[in-house]
Amino acid sequence: MRTKCVLLVLLVMLLAWQAADAAFVLRTWTTPAAAPADGSPLSSSTNFTMRSRLGGPFVGSASSASFRLWGCGAYTPVEVAFFASLTEPLCVTLRWTAEPLSAVDGFKVLRATDPAGPFAWINPELVPPTSPASYEDRTVWPGTEFWYELWAVYSDGTEERVTREPVMVATGGTLKTKLYALSPNPFREQTVIQHDVASTVGGVRLTIYDVSGRVVKVFENKHSRGGRYSVTWDGTNDHGERVASGVYFCSLEADGTRETRPVVFLK
Repeated sequence: MRTKCVLLVLLVMLLAWQAADAAFVLRTWTTPAAAPADGSPLSSSTNFTMRSRLGGPFVGSASSASFRLWGCGAYTPVEVAFFASLTEPLCVTLRWTAEPLSAVDGFKVLRATDPAGPFAWINPELVPPTSPASYEDRTVWPGTEFWYELWAVYSDGTEERVTREPVMVATGGTLKTKLYALSPNPFREQTVIQHDVASTVGGVRLTIYDVSGRVVKVFENKHSRGGRYSVTWDGTNDHGERVASGVYFCSLEADGTRETRPVVFLK
């Protein structure tokens, strides 16, 4: 048994050095010396994935209750100092320093309106891997707390959150219920309906009407709290059928107010 374990260790070490820049999976095994003192069994089916973020051979050692392997160390994590501030009434500037960057392709900035998320990627292109670095978020709206996370995208395609906790910035002013002009308008495939909702008390209703005032499409109410929302209309009615070309009206009812915007659909 001991001879087999030694041979297995040597084989995994050899594979680790030969595939230093690639990910590999190590399956644990149980040795008599690693067995718990109370005699309970150890699982031999746990998978561990180890990667070299910096390239070159693996170094150091790794161990657990059921195995010990030399010559295979964990990657060096990216250490980040991350700051956020309101630099204009509706502009949040994010700044950070990070190292090491040798295996980083770029950074993603994620945002949420709650510290628990969900977080969404907001920068259309990766921020280049430089330090110090910054990014301006000009898509915020008034009277809201915004929470930010920073993620590193590595050269092997993997991603990792490099901020321990999200940072928060609160914008000033008061959010007002508003329906923005639909874009594009006219449209053939789909148009975006962007709207602000100050309060969801009493419900929110977003509806498309035809010129005779008949309801064409009622959008599902996903407004859980005040904020800025966007939905798309693809020119279909509530039955999923494409409507006729012509002029339609989009109506937003919320917070005791109603706003309407025209939109032209072309087949």
